[in-house]
Amino acid sequence: MSADAPRSAADAGLRSAVTPVAVVAVAAAPDDPAILAIATSVLRERLPGIPPELAAPLIAGQVAAKFASLRAERPAATAVLLHVDAFGPDAVGYLVVDRSGEDLRLADLAVLASVRGRGVAGAALAALSAEADASGRAITLSVWAGDAAERLYLRHGFERAGFEHAGLDRIGTDADARAEATGYVELRRAPRSTARQASVWSGDTSSSRNSAQ
Repeated sequence: MSADAPRSAADAGLRSAVTPVAVVAVAAAPDDPAILAIATSVLRERLPGIPPELAAPLIAGQVAAKFASLRAERPAATAVLLHVDAFGPDAVGYLVVDRSGEDLRLADLAVLASVRGRGVAGAALAALSAEADASGRAITLSVWAGDAAERLYLRHGFERAGFEHAGLDRIGTDADARAEATGYVELRRAPRSTARQASVWSGDTSSSRNSAQ
């Protein structure tokens, strides 16, 4: 997607409540090249010390598998690229959401390391939470237990609903069980009552989809 792609008025409603940064959400296909590039950058962080020529094929395979799985499991998912004018013309993150079920399913959220801690992810979560609250729906997601991402979600009102350990689903928030968790944890944010209709993006990719996450 080009840096000067049209941005709708609804997209421009995404604002960070944590910092002065203004985040603009631009509709994109879940496997838009810009999204794949960000996903590649994030995965590269997990392979420190590995020479680029060795890491590149590993990362390419992981990214391909990640988005093939998403397409298969969440065919109705839509995506937005997250832009911050103050950080330059290129997208600094992306958000993928499946709105086809009873709850909003946050399938993926990623922000480049160079702008983390600047309110981008928080702004994206705030806008999605406002959308969920306006429609009386919960938000659910799956994240690696104990990861920094889980701590981010917990700070934004999500709670543990259960986790997988040794191939078994174990529901609850018992402290000992948490300590034993070595897999993905399910998080849920219940809808809050709200007296106003927030301006949030639609996630409609009908005008920008260039393939099929």
